Order: sequence, then structure tokens, then C-alpha cells
Amino acid sequence: MQNIATERRRFFRVDDTISLSYRLIDEATVNSGLNALMSQMSAEFSLAASLDVLSQQAALFIQRLESQNPEMMALYKILDGKINAIAQATMIIGSDVNPKNYQDVNLSATGLAFYQSSPLQIGQHLAIEIFLPTTVALILAYSKVINCQQIEPDRFLISLDYTHIREDDQELLIKHVLRKQWQIRQDQATAPNY
Repeated sequence: MQNIATERRRFFRVDDTISLSYRLIDEATVNSGLNALMSQMSAEFSLAASLDVLSQQAALFIQRLESQNPEMMALYKILDGKINAIAQATMIIGSDVNPKNYQDVNLSATGLAFYQSSPLQIGQHLAIEIFLPTTVALILAYSKVINCQQIEPDRFLISLDYTHIREDDQELLIKHVLRKQWQIRQDQATAPNY
């Protein structure tokens, strides 16, 4: 059986800017596991996973459409953009997504790290809400504080591991991290050398 450090290394990590909010939860909530987590989720949380599956299905046709009918492809991109805008607005309603909650994080499919002005106790359980604006995904997960490091007098680096997360949401995180890494590499490759 792999240890936790080895397991964590299996997943890529990336620095990103996302909307993140959390609330403290008790041991009883954590022990009720995914069932409790799923009961808290509204339809908005599964919308991103559904849209991602549909996008994968559409990808099979996009390559042919791009070469055979560029005008139809342009229309598809416009309609896809409209659908994503509606999905984003729908997911934001009733969630804690707020531009004030956007912050820089280090993100992976197994956990995340972020900075804040107050410490959290190691071992504390949190219900976290993550909004990934680039993939229009809203994710709710239970997590546990695994490290709290004071960087400056009023600045702490908080590291979390997800303890309960839907498999579909973990897949969304994996895809998001890989897309973000690919974009970073593309930006570096096209950056002018001075």
C-alpha cells in the first residue's frame, strides 16, 4: 500500500487563482462522509461535471467540423460560450462564490494550499467550496488541515488534504490542473526572450 506522500506525488500541482470559501465542520459531519457531502450539494455542483462530459463528447465532432465547415465551428464556439456563461451564473447563485473570495492557491486533485491572515489548527476539518472560473466548475469537498505555517506576523500558509470529494469532482480538478499546466507551458514557449 502506498503511503500518503507517495500518493500525493501522483498528482500534479499548479498555482492558480480561484474562488475559495470554507466553513469549519465537526467530526460527526466528517464521519458521515460522502453521504452528508452529497446531501449538501445542489444541482449546481454537478452541472460542471455534466458539462465536461458533454464537451468530451462534442470534441469527437469538433475536429471534423473545424476542417469541413469553419463557419459552423465559429457558431459552435459562440453557442458554447453562451452555455458556459449561463452555467457560470447558475452555479454562482446560492454559493459563496464572490470576487472577494478569489485568491491565489496551490491546487491539486488531492488538496490545496492558500494564504490567510489567521491560523487554522492542524487536524481541523473544513467544508470547502471551490469555483474554478476557467472550467466553470463548482466543487464542494471536505478537507483536513495538514499544515499551518506562519510566513509573516499576519500571514499563514494553510495546507489541506481532501478527505471526501466526489470522484467526478476529482476528475474535474485533474483536468483543470493539466489544462492550467499546459497553458503555462504554452505561455512560456511563446514569451519573448530578451
